[in-house]
Amino acid sequence: MTFALAAALVLALGAEPSPPQAPGAAAPTRPLRRERIEFRVTFRPWEYGGTFRMETSTGRTDQGVVHDLGGFSATGGSVRRLLEGEKGTLVLRLQGQTRAGMPPIFGRWTLFSGTGAYAGVSGSGTFTAMGSGDRRGGSPYELQFLVGHVVHGW
Repeated sequence: MTFALAAALVLALGAEPSPPQAPGAAAPTRPLRRERIEFRVTFRPWEYGGTFRMETSTGRTDQGVVHDLGGFSATGGSVRRLLEGEKGTLVLRLQGQTRAGMPPIFGRWTLFSGTGAYAGVSGSGTFTAMGSGDRRGGSPYELQFLVGHVVHGW
């Protein structure tokens, strides 16, 4: 079908034609959307590795392994978190809030970078950490919830 014939058909159906694309031209980009995102992270006691599950407000999900590069100290600080999922990789920066006599179990997270399906995604939110409830030497960071928003072109 030639462009003129396609344009006539589109006009007859009441829509505007799209201009032809040059061979090898990039596909049009999708508009950016803001969406709620939730992560549930489970660490092994006193270790920097575990698993995660992610879900967005539109039902997009992913899961995989998580590794923290460094850990929080009693004075707070930040942690770089690597989430390796089935659809890509996310790198987050967690900034803990300090409270006298307490480890930083609350704070904020920022999406630092992404690969695969997460390339070009930005976002931020809050996190909270807690023990798993096991009284036998558990850590206050075994179970974590990260909630926030991402901006993407999915």
